[in-house]
Amino acid sequence: MLTLLARDLKLQFRRGELLASSFVMGVLMLLAFNFSLDLSPDNVAALAPGILWVAVLFSAGLAAGHGFVGERENGCMDAIVASPLDRGSVYLAKFTVNLLLLLLFEAMLLPVFALFFELSVLPVLAPLALVLLLGSIGLAAVGTLFALVTVGGGGRDLTLPILLLPLEVPLLIASVKITRVVMAGGGFPWGDGWVRLLLGFDLLFVVAGWLAFEYVATD
Repeated sequence: MLTLLARDLKLQFRRGELLASSFVMGVLMLLAFNFSLDLSPDNVAALAPGILWVAVLFSAGLAAGHGFVGERENGCMDAIVASPLDRGSVYLAKFTVNLLLLLLFEAMLLPVFALFFELSVLPVLAPLALVLLLGSIGLAAVGTLFALVTVGGGGRDLTLPILLLPLEVPLLIASVKITRVVMAGGGFPWGDGWVRLLLGFDLLFVVAGWLAFEYVATD
């Protein structure tokens, strides 16, 4: 697993285009929202969490399918499946790579988000980072599993977002609700129902991906 993880990270950072394209897309979405919405000091705190998560969601969808494209095009996936590696470990390696790239993307996007919407995120950085981490775990888990389902087809760029977006709606709503509380200075709401929903979503799809990956990979 560690060897596969190190190889994928090296390939992603050597190429760099995936992280760059995700960042550019995220910035463009923030820019579009900034100019299209009538934002004021009274409503920016209420609207900004939704804007941030929409930018993260669509940028994550753009990146989700790229982890398996090289394997499918070069025939490496057949070798990985035929190897003695545990299939669940392959899923966890791919999931970890997607999660790390998503967190790095968010770390790059957050200062731009704060600048565009004139928000001070430093006082709430720790709880905000925790929300981003929990949301990113769910996005990476769903994206990794369904990327493998669709990557073999010719229309994967269209099919993958269609599959992902309906599944990610509960995660999006929960993440926006928690982020709104955090950015209002309320700290991380551990006892909130939205937190339990987000934790349950993460657990469900990480475990489901780990268990189902073997059957999906050999289909």
